[in-house]
Amino acid sequence: MSDKVKNITITISFMFTIIIMLIVNLIKTDTKISLSERRKLQQFPDFSIATLLNGTFFENIDKYTMDQFVGREAFRSLKTNVEIQLLKKQDSNNIYKYDNTLIEQIYPLNEKSVVNITNKMNDINTRYLDETNKVYYTIVPDKNYFVNSNNLKLDYNKLQNIMDNNLKWANYINIFDCLDLSCYYATDSHWKQEKLQNVVKRISTSMNLKIAREYEEKKIMDFKGVYAGQFPIKSESDEIIILTNDIIENCTVYNQETNQKTKIYNMEKITAPDKYDIYLSGATPLLTIENPNSNTNKELIVFRDSYGSSLIPLLVEAYSKITVIDTRYISPRILGEYVEFKNNDILFAYSTLLINNSTSLK
Repeated sequence: MSDKVKNITITISFMFTIIIMLIVNLIKTDTKISLSERRKLQQFPDFSIATLLNGTFFENIDKYTMDQFVGREAFRSLKTNVEIQLLKKQDSNNIYKYDNTLIEQIYPLNEKSVVNITNKMNDINTRYLDETNKVYYTIVPDKNYFVNSNNLKLDYNKLQNIMDNNLKWANYINIFDCLDLSCYYATDSHWKQEKLQNVVKRISTSMNLKIAREYEEKKIMDFKGVYAGQFPIKSESDEIIILTNDIIENCTVYNQETNQKTKIYNMEKITAPDKYDIYLSGATPLLTIENPNSNTNKELIVFRDSYGSSLIPLLVEAYSKITVIDTRYISPRILGEYVEFKNNDILFAYSTLLINNSTSLK
């Protein structure tokens, strides 16, 4: 075959492929959600003269074509495998693999964000807390903390020092040495509830709580976490395991936003995109947990992010009521309308992921 024929054949094949891809993209139904990435995909944008003139229409069209491209997941996987296997990159989308565990490389330390979260905690202290409250805070390290293999890391000591200097009114409970990499899911950012015994022991000792810590482990299901979607190469599945006992089973959780009552472990969330939502139903502004089998009248108020969802159930034994607050979804300014703070224990439990990116807090 002559070079001319080869070139014509290649050109026609390429054009045919482009035309077929165009036709398929035009007729395919748009996908609403990327389950692997845990996010909504861009839909075809509404047209208006205003969006045309300010350029947002074409920006959204670009996002739309990138999100709705046919075979998108396959191309994402191919891109990541080429970067890691062929080009020998250390990470993809700032995520790397270490001993079969997917880890987000959190770096550098955002000192302004650390100060921002302490300012918000100081505001809560000024608004609502007094000498009748015993106040504590703890920091949940991200997985990257436990790896020393040419990975970039936060300055964790500096982060803790900034928090300590700005939160003199609260007692710090250091749990960094209570954890290791095995305490976290391989494909997700969160920690495993069944691995939190040392954390609960440290917190209960620091807060003078009586917790027997006798639980039954129940495997709920296999799942793949958020990092498996962001780093789309072959990875093993994780397991959702809950720790339960009679006290936890008999607790009632009231959701102030939906006006609904559930259990601590919400099995309806088995079908949710994020299986971690089984713990306390996932992200929600304000919950109250009632423990009818409590031997005390003590109450706890926890300001938390998603890591608290699996930790808080292991603290219910020590309290008659726990109020769970996530100020990513509710403004602290209105908390006085819903929460009685006086005489209650207070725990702020935030991960380094949130502390280093605290702009989501109201």
